[in-house]
Amino acid sequence: MTLHSYVGSNTTIKGNFQCKEDFLVEGTVEGNLSSEGLIVLGKEAVVKGEVSAKEIAVSGIVTGTVRCSDMLEIFESAKITGTIQTPVLKMAPGAQINARIIMSRKIEDVELISHSPEESYPSLVKARK
Repeated sequence: MTLHSYVGSNTTIKGNFQCKEDFLVEGTVEGNLSSEGLIVLGKEAVVKGEVSAKEIAVSGIVTGTVRCSDMLEIFESAKITGTIQTPVLKMAPGAQINARIIMSRKIEDVELISHSPEESYPSLVKARK
């Protein structure tokens, strides 16, 4: 694996970051990340926004949407809150996920709408009350 770009641990990006090649993020990003290759989010990475790539490896924190066309790998130090869309999910024990997970290969065909449990499953919510 050859990483072509790097966002260091002492770096904060406010805005979108797009790269055609593989890249590593160890810093903070308040915006969207996208790549046609691999995105690696290191242990120190904090992303608030959408992460979209062919493959994504997460060891840090993501609050938002994670979209992969091939595979998402989540390591034990990862924390993801939001929505995950991937055809293949590999997750290590200890990873913390609080997300809607959509197992689909086609990124553009998936509608990522945030619903409350009452909107998505009204009969289940009423039965539990």
